[in-house]
Amino acid sequence: MGTMESRIVSYVSVLALFIACMGLFGLVLFTIDSRSKEIGIRKVAGSTTGSIIRLITLEFIRWILVSFILSCPVIIYFMQGWLSGFAYRIHLSIWIFLIAGAVTIFVALLTVSWHTRTAAIKNPVDCLRHE
Repeated sequence: MGTMESRIVSYVSVLALFIACMGLFGLVLFTIDSRSKEIGIRKVAGSTTGSIIRLITLEFIRWILVSFILSCPVIIYFMQGWLSGFAYRIHLSIWIFLIAGAVTIFVALLTVSWHTRTAAIKNPVDCLRHE
């Protein structure tokens, strides 16, 4: 692959990652907005900010782990078929998948924790009045 083609693939990959992060951002905002009353009730009942963050973050992490576990075999199958057509073959290492999963979980943790924290530190009265 030439330099122009590799640059185009890099730009498209970065654009795809940006679109995926924006989708996660929107989903987190929607979830936090729809659960603001629940967050307010939990705060009134004595729940700490950390426990609220943990509750909502673990829901997102579970879904990310399930999607990662389901997608890895599919990716391995199709990538091995695609890579076998090249003159110089590479072996798909488990480290590639572990690093990709760790980066995905890290970005999701940052996004979800940040928005959950801002919702959890609000005054519970404002959260309950929002509905």
